[in-house]
Amino acid sequence: MIVKTKISFKEYVKLIYSIAYKKTLLRLLLLVAFLILLWIIFYYLHIFNLPKPIIYQYITLILIVIVQPSLIFVTIWRNYYSSNHLQEALEMEISQKEIKITGKSYYMEVKLENLFKIVEKAKWFLMYQNNLSAIIVSKKDMNSSDLKTIRKIITEIDNVPVE
Repeated sequence: MIVKTKISFKEYVKLIYSIAYKKTLLRLLLLVAFLILLWIIFYYLHIFNLPKPIIYQYITLILIVIVQPSLIFVTIWRNYYSSNHLQEALEMEISQKEIKITGKSYYMEVKLENLFKIVEKAKWFLMYQNNLSAIIVSKKDMNSSDLKTIRKIITEIDNVPVE
């Protein structure tokens, strides 16, 4: 099966943010930010008898809501624009045993049995080579028979967890 794909910067940003904010720690930080925001709002609206928020609550809120997403975005931007693998149009040949990826400036072959794990998301297949780097396969460039084929291939790989 051959898939031709190109990942836009916008798609890459959405993907990485969805992966980042799936993690428990970042969700917990968002909960803390939400609680601090409620505290500030309730204090100024005199809804509850809460202590006055001090500078630390405002700083924490700014760090969680503005600084952290900004740093993630800068990292995404750097990764995308420093990597030919992400910017190039790719042709991926996926077989029962391996995936061959051909770009303008590189060629790569990966045995499917050597993958760390495979994650299926709503718009993507992520084939992790280790816990940090993944081959990104976009579903938008596949028809329904291609999706069935790749799902069949993925489920038949031994010793590679599929999520």
